[in-house]
Amino acid sequence: MIGDHHQLPPVIKNMAFQKYSNMEQSLFTRFVRVGVPTVDLDAQGRARASLCNLYNWRYKNLGNLPHVQLLPEFRTANAGFLYDFQLINVEDFHGVGESEPNPYFYQNLGEAEYVVALFMYMCLLGYPADKISILTTYNGQKHLIRDIINQRCGNNPIIGRPNKVTTVDRFQGQQNDYIILSLVRTKAVGHLRDVRRLVVAMSRARLGLYIFARVSLFQNCFELTPAFSQLTARPLQLHIIPSEYFPTIRQNGERPSHQVHVIKNMPQMANFVYNMYMHMIQSTRHYRQDLLPPPALVEESETVQTQEAEAEVETKTTPVESEETTVKEEGETVKEEGETVKEEGEHRKMPEHPGRDSDSEDSEAETETEK
Repeated sequence: MIGDHHQLPPVIKNMAFQKYSNMEQSLFTRFVRVGVPTVDLDAQGRARASLCNLYNWRYKNLGNLPHVQLLPEFRTANAGFLYDFQLINVEDFHGVGESEPNPYFYQNLGEAEYVVALFMYMCLLGYPADKISILTTYNGQKHLIRDIINQRCGNNPIIGRPNKVTTVDRFQGQQNDYIILSLVRTKAVGHLRDVRRLVVAMSRARLGLYIFARVSLFQNCFELTPAFSQLTARPLQLHIIPSEYFPTIRQNGERPSHQVHVIKNMPQMANFVYNMYMHMIQSTRHYRQDLLPPPALVEESETVQTQEAEAEVETKTTPVESEETTVKEEGETVKEEGETVKEEGEHRKMPEHPGRDSDSEDSEAETETEK
């Protein structure tokens, strides 16, 4: 109700207030409109300087506070990524880009799967899930991404769930270290043409911003040129360093010592993450098997001459045998987990359109939390 006129106004659901009171404009916007002298923010302390460049053109003289240049977290590179921000082009998946199962309920299955695959990749590298938020510009895409997370990784303790999956509008005023953003549309730019929404979307991330979109559509939008000219200056295919785990000691902008992989499309990324996950499970299983105790020495019981001695030896060897049995059962459990993962891998074929209605339980839970 108060804030920055360069970002989104409040959402007023009461039509009377909206129509007769102009409450959809913030107090700061009113001051600017009637000519009250104002002081604009001239230094930010949230994001890397490179990320700030994506939106500082919207302000008069927006610079950076000293700690943005000096603190280790801003100087260190994003583990597993060649770039601290990147725009990734997403083509049609099975011949479909954006879809509209209900009026104005826009979804993009290819982008949603790509976004979730990137989130899983980050978690497998060691990123804390609560340091990652997934944003999108439409409610339909929000529900689709939530459903895919539930299918792929939501109940998996190795991966978990992101801090939030929500829309850009609802995330205004909040921030997170790493933001994954889906722009959804492939036929028309839609309401991202409002530069204020673009500024909000670009300014939520502190350390890393990864945007999935149909590049040919958005780079031709005049209003978005200052940001997209910087985004399109970098490669439009995802560049990852899968052998570099979080946290890394590599400095931001420093050439990595590990091999860089170029991901061409979403199916390649989904398969890559699946194989990466399976390798991690197998490595864990082998590690646990290496910790098994040696088999009991049966020869000791055979050398005992008296029944009393045999009974005593049996008493001593029984716990070892039971421990072996327990470990074996644990090994079998691990194998079953591996089989479960395999089933998940077989299930990784993309769903048709599992988006929920806006009155889903997840949506209600998020609304209650935000209230």
